[in-house]
Amino acid sequence: MPFDKIRALAVTSVILTTAGCGGSGGDAIERDVFVATYIDLRTTALDTDSARLSDADRDAVLARHGVTDQDLLNFADVHADELEFMREVWNEIELQLDRESDSN
Repeated sequence: MPFDKIRALAVTSVILTTAGCGGSGGDAIERDVFVATYIDLRTTALDTDSARLSDADRDAVLARHGVTDQDLLNFADVHADELEFMREVWNEIELQLDRESDSN
């Protein structure tokens, strides 16, 4: 995996985890929804010249998955103390991003 992808994934995971701390808690979206949405956000961003999403593009991806940015933050907040679970989530995301980049 290229360094820029690894760095982006690591930075985003830290942002999601720390931004979600102290959030609303409660029920979170399903793991597969979080994973699919996150992968879609990353691949859509990587398809741009700047590797960044516009607000409109981000909103379109979130709408495609039926979630909000708060849903993603809430997922990270709810599972923040489950280190093994979150490690598995990020490993799954990384593996799927690797597969997608290998197929291109």
